Amino acid sequence: MRSKPLILVALLLPAFLVNLDTMLVNVALPVMVRELHATTTQLQWVVDAYNLVFAALLLAFGCLSDRFGRKGMLLAGLGVVGAASLAGGFTTSPEQLIAARAVMGLGAAMTFPATLSLITNVFTERTERARAIGLWGAVSGVAIATGPIVGGWLLERYSWQAIFIAMVPVAAVAAILVALAVPTSKDPDAAPLDIPGLVLSSAAMALLVFTIIEAPAYGW
Repeated sequence: MRSKPLILVALLLPAFLVNLDTMLVNVALPVMVRELHATTTQLQWVVDAYNLVFAALLLAFGCLSDRFGRKGMLLAGLGVVGAASLAGGFTTSPEQLIAARAVMGLGAAMTFPATLSLITNVFTERTERARAIGLWGAVSGVAIATGPIVGGWLLERYSWQAIFIAMVPVAAVAAILVALAVPTSKDPDAAPLDIPGLVLSSAAMALLVFTIIEAPAYGW
């Protein structure tokens, strides 16, 4: 019998990691201008590439994790986040960093919905489920609030690359906890993936973000 508090910690840590990453990079943007010679548009893409891919694929990977296994999807997502974060720490151009951020967004989309699905599957009693989901939401909020603080601390003591490299051990610890503590589950009766809807919604979101960011350069 697995310990439910340990399971909860194992599921809250990936949720914290994903939300922390949405804010962590913001404090390093002025340094990237100097060291990577990034333009304002490129800086916008460094921030938004992660959020765009994350938002576009969130529901799709939630559906896939329900059908094929939530624990496996969570572990795969943590692996993608860790690998992309490590790659981001060794990039030498804005274009490389944007690509790494997009892959990190892919890993976040694989990770985040699986954490909530596993929480609702493990904590079946009404009171404990409400408490677990409340903590899940609180951890997400704390991560967003502390992202700039953690990023500033790393930037002050090390360099902007440390902001990405520091995510790797956190992702590794989260993956180990999930592998050891979290039971696997899936829903074979989950609705099939709506591929046309995924393509259309992702394209519309990407077009909107592209227009807002690139309009100053290309014109409305």
